[in-house]
Amino acid sequence: MLGWWWPPLAAVLLFAVPWPSALVEVAYSRVFYRGAQAMVTTISNLTPWTWLDVFVAGALVLSVRRLLMLLRNARAGGWWSAAGEMGRRVVRAAGYVGLAFLLLWGLNYRRAPLMTELSPVPPASASVDDLRQLAIDASALAARTRPEARRQLSSYAEIARVLPRPFDAALMHIDRPRLLVPGRPKYTVFTPFFTRAGVTGMVDPFALESLVHPDLLPFERPFVLAHEWGHLAGLADEAEASAVGWSACMRGTDPLVYSASMYLLVETSAALPSRVWRDVLAATDPGVREDLRALAARLTLIQPMVQATSFKVYDRYLKANAVEDGVQSYSRALQLILLPVLRNQLNGLRADPGDPGRRP
Repeated sequence: MLGWWWPPLAAVLLFAVPWPSALVEVAYSRVFYRGAQAMVTTISNLTPWTWLDVFVAGALVLSVRRLLMLLRNARAGGWWSAAGEMGRRVVRAAGYVGLAFLLLWGLNYRRAPLMTELSPVPPASASVDDLRQLAIDASALAARTRPEARRQLSSYAEIARVLPRPFDAALMHIDRPRLLVPGRPKYTVFTPFFTRAGVTGMVDPFALESLVHPDLLPFERPFVLAHEWGHLAGLADEAEASAVGWSACMRGTDPLVYSASMYLLVETSAALPSRVWRDVLAATDPGVREDLRALAARLTLIQPMVQATSFKVYDRYLKANAVEDGVQSYSRALQLILLPVLRNQLNGLRADPGDPGRRP
């Protein structure tokens, strides 16, 4: 089998070379990736079913077929020869998959960090007072937007209809190009795993489609879809996708603003000392507390062993892709949101006595 070695070699070189982040930003993320994303997502949006499911099913079928061929070739030419051929085919296939991942989406991990672009001087760690005030502001905004958000009860289809404009505005606010083709929200056959692992969504890095959990509470959906669109816009880092997703929702209608506010409450509840969080929660609107309890009830479906295993695997994946803090990168979203360029959105909504439903 001639030429079996070049796909894995090319993938290793593309992965291992320390590409300058400025080059990745200018040549890959803002040019090549944007063009590929527009084309690939346009195609994957045409189907209601998930291409990732098809890819996985196809890979399983091909694996079984190759295993049967291995057994047949072993009988005819011996086990060593058959095993060698099988090994070369597996390595070649892995190389093709690695190349597809890196070229279609994975090189976005090599972009310049958003934190360095928004804050040339590294910010100090968030203080308890900063986080407490953030939680208080989010609580007040949640109480103000909850009545209209409850009346509308947005579906994923409705969210996908109203989200593009505020999402593009959020990207432009941080000098990132707009998302050319938003991803159609889709469900996957892996939803039972999502439920047990505590996964709310993901981006398929091959078909560039947005996968979301169908059973999320209505107020969770806008932020989750905005987060996945953040990945689709080339923000591979989890904190960056969350910060931009939050910023996008803050610029939208009341259901979107409420979703962003609830996201902040959940994140600050984990970051604040228990005593401080209990004080914030005690002063929170009863309806908002009711929704937080509903979220806690949904999360009881998570199976700790499944979640721990999946997070361990994902942590290794992130660290292999130059995300030094692995799954802990999710928590960095608060640090980004606290930067004045993003934090001021919440200040403006808090200070404005008018309708918070839409923001420029």
